[in-house]
Amino acid sequence: MKYSEIRKTRRYKRERAADGAALTKSAFETLLVFMIVLFVAATVLLVFLNVVTFNKVLDGKVQNYSVITVKADDLKKGDIVSVKTEKNISAGEILAFEGEKIAIGTDPEKNVNCVQIGGQRYFSYEELGKVMDEFVVPEGYLMLNGDFSSAEALVVGELVPVSYVTGKASIVLYPFSLFGRTADYLKK
Repeated sequence: MKYSEIRKTRRYKRERAADGAALTKSAFETLLVFMIVLFVAATVLLVFLNVVTFNKVLDGKVQNYSVITVKADDLKKGDIVSVKTEKNISAGEILAFEGEKIAIGTDPEKNVNCVQIGGQRYFSYEELGKVMDEFVVPEGYLMLNGDFSSAEALVVGELVPVSYVTGKASIVLYPFSLFGRTADYLKK
């Protein structure tokens, strides 16, 4: 019997239909296993790793970032750290350590346009002098910026107790275009 004649038989058509159903079932099972593995991986990331989301001005625009943080041992200026306050968990870039001078102004040499202490912003040394004797970062504090950047394109320095620092940014998860890069890329 010729192949063209075999293709017209009921047995051939039944076998082909069974093969198609098996292939569809196999593809569905593969997709289901992939989705389960993806869900388990996402759960492990969220439960066992410290993932922090924050804003940062990069290339002239405010961007959201999600990073994995690790234990913070030796901190340096420019490091991005996660911070746990009474209200939330956020992140920021270290601008100054305790004892370093606070520089306020619009000059690019200055660290920040304003300083935020306890939710209140101070835009000049005169205003800041009402709550601080010296214009230095107090003992036991860091000056950070990150979540504290505002939509007005201000660089806001937030004084945060060192005890609030929970980790140092390690690997970028989001945006996906930067996925897997080290957090050093965000220090630009």
